[in-house]
Order: sequence, then C-alpha cells, then structure tokens
Amino acid sequence: MKNYPNTSIRPRAFALVGGLALGLTTLHAAPFIYTPGDLVLVFRQTGNASDFVVNIGKATNYSALPAGTTIPVTNLSGEQLSSAFPTLNGLRWSVAAANRPPQVESFPLQTLWVTAPRLEAESQSRPWLRKSQFVQGNAASQVDGTGVNAALSSSLLPGGPNNTAVSVVIPVNAPFPVGPVLGSDGDYVGNFQGVVETLTGDDFDSDPSNVSRADLYELIPGARAAGTLDAPGRFLGYFELKPDSTLVFAAASNVPTRPSLSIVRGDGVAAISFQTVSGVTYRLRYTDGAGLSSPLSTWLTGAALRGDGSLQTLQDTPADPVRFYVVEVQP
Repeated sequence: MKNYPNTSIRPRAFALVGGLALGLTTLHAAPFIYTPGDLVLVFRQTGNASDFVVNIGKATNYSALPAGTTIPVTNLSGEQLSSAFPTLNGLRWSVAAANRPPQVESFPLQTLWVTAPRLEAESQSRPWLRKSQFVQGNAASQVDGTGVNAALSSSLLPGGPNNTAVSVVIPVNAPFPVGPVLGSDGDYVGNFQGVVETLTGDDFDSDPSNVSRADLYELIPGARAAGTLDAPGRFLGYFELKPDSTLVFAAASNVPTRPSLSIVRGDGVAAISFQTVSGVTYRLRYTDGAGLSSPLSTWLTGAALRGDGSLQTLQDTPADPVRFYVVEVQP
C-alpha cells in the first residue's frame, strides 16, 4: 500500500486572488455555498485546465467527532473529480478552514484547521504549530479566500453537474481562481508555515490498494504568556483518498498504539527512539532480566516526553549489563 449552518455566502468587502484584494460591489447568486469556518477541499494538478473545490462541511463537525470514528466525505463526487482531471496521478489536494467574521463563537478568531501531508501512510505528519493571532490572521485570510473565490467563480459559471451548492470546477484562467490563493508552493503564498498539499504518486491510479493521506490539525492561536505559542496543534485525525475517488476522515483515537522502538547503547547511555503522535505522553519503563516475568506496571519508570508527530528519543543510563525497555503511551 502506497501513501500517496448552510447559508449562501454573504457580500464581502474583498476577495483574494493571488493574495491581492479586489474591490467588489454585489455578489450574484451562486450555486456554490461557502461561509467562514467551512472546510474547503481543493484539488489541483500541474498543467490541468481546471481546479476542483468542494465544501465538505463545518470544521467544528470534524473537531467534535468521537474518537476512532471514520466517516465518508459524501460531498466529494467521483464523477466530478473524474470530469475535472484525466487521472488522479500527481494530484495535489488539501483541506483547510479559517475562523473569520462572522466567526464561530466557540473558537477564537483566526483559528485554523489545516491539513499536513503524510510522507508515509502509517506515520503521522509533524504537526503544525500554533502561532499568534496576528500571524495566523495572514494565513486565515488566504484560507478564507479559497472559499470566497470558489463562490465568486461559481456565480460566473453556468449551473450544472460541475457547478453545484457543494462543489465547483473552476478554470485556472477564471477571473477568481483558487490557485493563486494557495500559491505555487501550496503554502498560501508564504503566509503559512509550510506546504498544506498532499501529492498522489505517479502510479496512484494503478493499484486500488493505494492510499493518499493527510492529517488535519486544529490551530487555536497561541500566546507567549500562556505558554501556547509555537505549541503543536491538536491532531484531529486524517483524510484518506483512494484511487476510486472516495475520501474518508478517520478521527484520532484516544488510545495511541505502542510505538516500535529503535535502541542504541553506547558510552553508558541507551537511546530509545520512536515515532511520536502529537499531544501524546510517552514514558520509558525498564527492567533487568529477572523482571521480565513481572507485570509491566511493576517495571521501573524513566524519562518521559510529549509527542509532536516527529521521531523523538528518550535516554537512559543503565547500570545493569542487560536492560529491557518498553515505552508506555497515554492520551
């Protein structure tokens, strides 16, 4: 397996095209519906004549899912996706939402929900970090711009199977494209801390078992005084795209799996390395050979750390010639 409330948009003071504000007068009725706080799914492909935008619902719906839940993203139509792109190979896709006025009252202004691409299907990506409200506001205006421009483009296109209330195929040369809002590098024209787009492989279509996964993070603005500035965002779960054009969202589990360990011992120090999950606490336990038959709860405890989605290391200075280790995880 390879990794690769529902109201019409209100008149806005500006729309973002390539990061520039364009003055608007009135916004004609458009099939595509968008309001701030909606998760916008964007598909792009280098050299393709069109991009494809899908409104997959309120970000708060995904934030509140029970742990371990998997749901299909039903607003994505396989027929529309096939109509927009000749192949799913080399497809760039991302999901994002921004809490902009009129804001979702349960979250601070400029809260972001943004995907991060997975390099390996089974390994969580390194989480995005919580930035200040001002910094996240720059990215939020671009994220909001994808939904605004999709609605503007929809209002200029004829209604039909490729221009509906939940999705729209937009020519890349349309007056209000989404590509320049995301930027050529997929980082919202440098206004976000990294690339949000996941890229399917060149042979993605060739094997039905292939998957392309992207992790969804919730970024409430951080504050230095509260110790939350540059803290890892909350991992909500991951999206999984398959070659049959289906997309599902798997909410994060409350019980992380025990990680696979790599142990290197030298100069009196044992380094125990493993892949972490954001927001999970890991604690080292150890015993000598005589304690192997004892319950793990009786093993001695060592160092601990908080996971951030990266490969991290716990160290121990063993006094025994032989020592056995486990790493226990806590949500």
